[in-house]
Amino acid sequence: MYVRRNIRASHVFNDSWRFLLAVGLWSGLIVYLFKFQDAEFLAVPFLPVSTIGIAVALYLGFKSNSSYGRWWEARQIWGAIINDSRSWGNMVCHLVHDESGRVDHGAQRDLIRRHIAWVNALAYQLRITTRLKVKQETRIFDYRRDMEHHDFHQRKESYLRYLESEEIEIVEKCTNPATQILRLQGAEIRDLTLDGQLDTYREVAMTDMISRFYDSQGKCERIDKTPFPRQIAFFGTVFTWLFVVLLPFGFLDAFQKEVGQHNLVGWIADDYMFALVPFVMLISWVFYIMEKVSDSTEDPFEGGVHDVPVSALSTTIEIDLKQMIGMDDVPEPLKPIGDVLY
Repeated sequence: MYVRRNIRASHVFNDSWRFLLAVGLWSGLIVYLFKFQDAEFLAVPFLPVSTIGIAVALYLGFKSNSSYGRWWEARQIWGAIINDSRSWGNMVCHLVHDESGRVDHGAQRDLIRRHIAWVNALAYQLRITTRLKVKQETRIFDYRRDMEHHDFHQRKESYLRYLESEEIEIVEKCTNPATQILRLQGAEIRDLTLDGQLDTYREVAMTDMISRFYDSQGKCERIDKTPFPRQIAFFGTVFTWLFVVLLPFGFLDAFQKEVGQHNLVGWIADDYMFALVPFVMLISWVFYIMEKVSDSTEDPFEGGVHDVPVSALSTTIEIDLKQMIGMDDVPEPLKPIGDVLY
């Protein structure tokens, strides 16, 4: 998630210069053919082109709103995971005891440790499906950074380090580690109840909380396993490029009329016609950015620059839970690197 208030101009340039160069060369070629090769048939009325531009703008607005809806839902889900995790920590600290008030601190630590493993397992499962490329250079769209803490949730060690050897053996046999970790939590709650550390009411309360974690996991998997409708994403890109390609043709007629109205001749008329190139580049760039903004938020769990920072949120949960039960190995909060929080 990009956390700087204003996006650096250098970041935007790194993502845009190739596009701007291509548009500049294309529009320059159109002007050259029109002015120096007498290809006057290239000029088309601006009205049809502007009509396409309006339609593309409306379509991109719909696409952007839909993409943002997915991103915001994903962030709400992880907000619920954080809140429920804190509630889980509070339950572990105050509900796990027998009738005499004797507390099994080992059981408390196991419940906290296993929950941290679940959070990291969920983050791992959401991240391993990424379609993005790893690039060192700074980019705002399409690419994620090759950072150590980001890659951490690309490896199983992110959650296996919190599990005991027998638990690892069980989890490694299954295709959905996060689901099995919660199952182990349920088995632990059952054993604590049989051991007298929980009564029926406390057992039900903690079991209900595990169900809430299952619910949040399912919501995350629904977003992760259901790609943004490709017909919407694909045609948004197609329509944007169609408008960009047609834009200089529509400007030829408008600029030629200006030349005639002001009686411009010679090199002045030629230079004035080439002035449409920067205008085409600017308008095309606006539509390009609109399309890329929506595209960059389609899949909020991939670890891109604008995605939900599940690594940072997982670390926040770990810090809170470990401090609740007084553990010593409390990690530091993740900080942004290159203006990006992962």
